[in-house]
Amino acid sequence: MGLYDREYYREPEGQMSFNLEGQSATMLLVYTNIGIFLADWLFQLQLANNFGVHADTLYNPILWYQYLTYGFLHSTTTIWHIVMNMFVLWMFGRIVEDRYGKAEFLKIYFISILVCGIVWNLVTMATFGANHQILMVGASGAISTIMTLFICLYPKMTLYLSFIFPVPAWVAGVIILLLNLFGTDEQVAYSAHLAGIGLGLAYFFSGIRFGSFIPSKFAIPKLSIRSRPRLRVHTEEEEYDPYNDSDEEAERILDKVRESGMDSLSETERRKLEAYSRRMRQKLS
Repeated sequence: MGLYDREYYREPEGQMSFNLEGQSATMLLVYTNIGIFLADWLFQLQLANNFGVHADTLYNPILWYQYLTYGFLHSTTTIWHIVMNMFVLWMFGRIVEDRYGKAEFLKIYFISILVCGIVWNLVTMATFGANHQILMVGASGAISTIMTLFICLYPKMTLYLSFIFPVPAWVAGVIILLLNLFGTDEQVAYSAHLAGIGLGLAYFFSGIRFGSFIPSKFAIPKLSIRSRPRLRVHTEEEEYDPYNDSDEEAERILDKVRESGMDSLSETERRKLEAYSRRMRQKLS
């Protein structure tokens, strides 16, 4: 199988897929959110009272944990809050995760939860004062960041507004931005959504990577039963020939793409993948 035949490398140029296959980090977030929602709803735990963002969260350091926990809670008065958030996360999170890798994807997601929660708290206090009784829960701020990254990565992919109207992703992005800028529904945290959109744009256009200054201390080493490729000794005069690389070496690099994204590859590894893909296409032709 050639490099460009692999699902996690091929740039999606057509319509959004409804494939049920999901990457572990994205699906772990979906399962966690759904599990907490079901527990909160079934046992009437009212978790939002202690774990949602409140008016006094900002100036009470003891409550700063709420800037993380609110992102895993959803309203139990309606099922659509959790359904729509998890559907969007499932659809776009898998693709963004494939591009940046699991570790970086999770860093983006958690940092977005923190930023969106703080921004919402500041805006709400500035608008309604420090004594307001408004409460915020939900993952929509972080999901706005993920969706923004998807749109920036694949602006020409076809999306369906209301599952009916096909439009390029960048058009959907403009519409979503305008809806949040001029929205009037008091039950929607527009400022959190806009913070997520802003963070996604800043992340994409700045080229910053959170993994460069936030280490993955809890990375689990991957076990493999494949035999290691035989080592070859190259003389200084010998020119690098990517066609001499074994299939095992190409598979190792492809595994690295799955784990950490294309940005983690060195220039040499990228050339090896391109050569491997050409070699596979020649075999199939």
